[in-house]
Amino acid sequence: DAVTKISSEYLQVAPPAPKSVKIELTGRCNYRCGFCALRTRKKQPKEDMDIDFFKRITLDMKAQGVEEIGVFYLGESTANPKLLIEAIKHVKEIGIPYCFLTTNGSLLEPYLADAVMSAGLDSLKFSINAADEEQFKDVMGVKERLFNDALDNLKSAWKIREKNGYKTRIYASSIKYDGEQQEKMQAMLEKRVLPYVDEHYWLPLYSMG
Repeated sequence: DAVTKISSEYLQVAPPAPKSVKIELTGRCNYRCGFCALRTRKKQPKEDMDIDFFKRITLDMKAQGVEEIGVFYLGESTANPKLLIEAIKHVKEIGIPYCFLTTNGSLLEPYLADAVMSAGLDSLKFSINAADEEQFKDVMGVKERLFNDALDNLKSAWKIREKNGYKTRIYASSIKYDGEQQEKMQAMLEKRVLPYVDEHYWLPLYSMG
């Protein structure tokens, strides 16, 4: 409800700036998920956001009262590690209270997990929506090995956070299924996800269109 319902504060001709904003650093993604709106774009973006432009608009957001900035939208921000790290550093340097990132996790290798947490990332969330390699290949449309890469990177991120005492909270979310699929997901999560996150939560299957 907090996402889908518009409060009366914003139902006016000149509403205030939103408290939370997501910024797409890159439109590129190494997954081909069937449920994602990224592939429905008439023109697929090939270039990543210019860091100077990012800095300018986030300074404007800060001045207008934005309190949270997500350094992602549909694209996979870890596809450009340098840009991602610099963006997080800037967000925290200008005094934005909360910086968050959602990732598929497959490219978040240990060095990058350490770097984003060191840069000041407040929330790191892994999106996990397949119960095994075969299902992963069918739904995400990419090689099975990325399924294990993402889960291994989640485990590594947790260990890095614990070892270095970073303040970053680690989360995971999954699409809520039913029946046999839900049972398979739950079994996988209990073994490979829940021990390495501060919180896991379910999301309804919905159209990003």
